[in-house]
Amino acid sequence: MKPVYISKKEVARIFNKSASTITRWSKEITDFPKPFLLGPNTVMWDRIEIENYINERKKIRGFHGHKPQRDNNVNKTQ
Repeated sequence: MKPVYISKKEVARIFNKSASTITRWSKEITDFPKPFLLGPNTVMWDRIEIENYINERKKIRGFHGHKPQRDNNVNKTQ
């Protein structure tokens, strides 16, 4: 059974980012799940909120709702 509450280190592992990036995202990205205190010095995230965030982001494909642009100036190898 997966734990319901996960640490910043586990959130960082899920996103393949550093712990400091997760801290920055939680402050700067308005819809990123916010952590909570579980005890005096224990910061945790709700795993379900993280999974829901990922699933919502999957609905938005490409870059800012647009298809990725292909660079036609790149030399092609044969």
